[in-house]
Amino acid sequence: MKLRAAILVALTTLSLGLVVLVSPVQPAWACSCALRPDQEDDRADLIVVGTITAVADRGVQLAVESVEKGSRSDATLRLAVSRSEDNCGYDFRAGTRYRVNSIDGATGLCFGIRQLPGTPSADAAAPTPVTAAPAPAQWPGRWWLAAGVMLTVLAAGSVAALWRHRTRAQSPNA
Repeated sequence: MKLRAAILVALTTLSLGLVVLVSPVQPAWACSCALRPDQEDDRADLIVVGTITAVADRGVQLAVESVEKGSRSDATLRLAVSRSEDNCGYDFRAGTRYRVNSIDGATGLCFGIRQLPGTPSADAAAPTPVTAAPAPAQWPGRWWLAAGVMLTVLAAGSVAALWRHRTRAQSPNA
């Protein structure tokens, strides 16, 4: 009886450990900016003022009104940015004026973004937001199936071992 309880506890512990180990949970990363606000302008290679004309999941388009740092001759600027502030992105709003710092064509919460008062410029009067198709739901993959098969094999082996031990203990020759 003690052996059965020990095997059951070991099997339960192993099963729970494997489930936690191979569960399909994505890591959570919080945004933490290392720079003080007075250092953001020094680090940026481009600082512009403009109105957001298009917003997508991984970028924005900006109608440039003025360039405060760097050189830019185009009237529009595209910048890479995540929409989630949890991972240091920024949730831009189409038709809104911003002062935006950029490094190598990207921007985000830690780069230095300030929403500005005022009406949109004439070029951005009719914002055209761009939305990407939602990402398809992803199944955890084959490794999750493999972990389930492994747990099933372990459980079957444990049951077989318990059955063999029980039948030997009940046999008259033992």
